[in-house]
Amino acid sequence: MARSILALPTWLIGVLLVIVLPAVVLAIQWGIRRRWPSLARGEHNEVVGFIIAVVGVIYAVLLAFVVIVTWENFTSAEQVVGQEASALRSIYRESVAFPGTTQDDLHDLVQEYAVDVTSLEWPAMARGQQGDARVGAILDQFAAEIAHAPVTTPNQQEFVGAETEWLSQLVSLRSQRLDYVRQGIPGVLWIAMIVGGVVTIAFALMFGLERAALHLLMVGSLTALIGVLFFVTVTINYPFSGEVAVEPASFERVISDFSG
Repeated sequence: MARSILALPTWLIGVLLVIVLPAVVLAIQWGIRRRWPSLARGEHNEVVGFIIAVVGVIYAVLLAFVVIVTWENFTSAEQVVGQEASALRSIYRESVAFPGTTQDDLHDLVQEYAVDVTSLEWPAMARGQQGDARVGAILDQFAAEIAHAPVTTPNQQEFVGAETEWLSQLVSLRSQRLDYVRQGIPGVLWIAMIVGGVVTIAFALMFGLERAALHLLMVGSLTALIGVLFFVTVTINYPFSGEVAVEPASFERVISDFSG
């Protein structure tokens, strides 16, 4: 569900959650006040106030937990992308010890990997697909090239070991990056967030205030705040999907730095 929502423009998601949702709640509140005008006297406020205080604290903790976890997931995905591009750079630079043919082949593979990740794998990840087979094939070519690199000196042997280590890291980091493609918030947490929001807003609607404008302002502000937190959570839930997503800038720099 959350990924399908990301197909909408970010500004539209914001409008729906921060403006339309509070407007709907305020319309409901206005209808409740007209249907049951006795609620405005607030004879039940003591009980409702106690319950909404407990519910509000529990829901605030849940929302804070979800937002923090989602943000940490997003930033971790960014870090993995940076580390993967760094490992690719190291493979390029460590190839300096090899003969010209092997060195050129490794340089070409570095460029090809960066280009395919940017042009093929990134759009696939945005659609929720975990990688592109052609990128995996390039990793196999890396391994074959390093395995067949001519080694005639101890120095070259050390560089083969270094290249093998960087390639191993590159494979591991790509796997971690692809793991983040579908690591969104579990459905059970979405249910808890939605139910908690409905309950919290419902108790706010039942709170009695003689001044309708003040009541509308309080309930509208509460709903808008919940909408803002939902907006943040939805837009960064999947790090590689939507308009607010991890960009392949690190790989684009590899392409530009090593081109030609």
